[in-house]
Amino acid sequence: MTVLAFRPLAGAAAVTAVLGSLALAGAPAAYAAPGDNGDVKIHHAGRADEPPRTPETDQRNEPRVCTFYISALGFDGLQGLNWTIAPQPPKGGTVKSGAIVVDSAGNGYTPDIELPDGMYKVEWTWTGQMGAKKSKVFKVDCDHFTNPPNGNGGNGNGGHGHHKPPHGPVGAGGGGAAQLAAEQESSAFGVGAAAAAGLAGLTGVVLIRRSRRRSNGAA
Repeated sequence: MTVLAFRPLAGAAAVTAVLGSLALAGAPAAYAAPGDNGDVKIHHAGRADEPPRTPETDQRNEPRVCTFYISALGFDGLQGLNWTIAPQPPKGGTVKSGAIVVDSAGNGYTPDIELPDGMYKVEWTWTGQMGAKKSKVFKVDCDHFTNPPNGNGGNGNGGHGHHKPPHGPVGAGGGGAAQLAAEQESSAFGVGAAAAAGLAGLTGVVLIRRSRRRSNGAA
């Protein structure tokens, strides 16, 4: 009787396991249709007074750039894609467009691109496309790199630009380093003089006390 009671439960568990495995087997097709698994990235081009060039296969997307290029990554081998760039908010239509044919590894990139400062959106379509076209918004902001608020040149590390901050102390004519050194010497002299005066006073007190003791003993 006990075995018969458990058989329906075992059958239900087996059916559940089969249905679950079928659902998992069909899951990848739901989010990774062939041909739709690529992406594009905005990368620094590395011109003078700008950040270093980003490697073509770097997975980072850099949404603030000056001179830049577009990397196509993770597409199907030898797949082709078309891209367009338009201002944001939309005004005047496309300002740049082109095409990329990726290599056998699914990667490719454009030549360097220059645009006036502003917000832009890049959109791309590709051969074998199953879903909607994709897009990214980015900002061209050359002034941020060539004239940064902290005065550093393009790469932000002390720079190779024309706006380097002054290094070292302020010259004596401005009252900077020389004045600070004079104040430190004066302070040190004052402390030394005070210590010497205190020591001299203490020595005088000891001598007076000894003189009084001798005078009292002689009397």
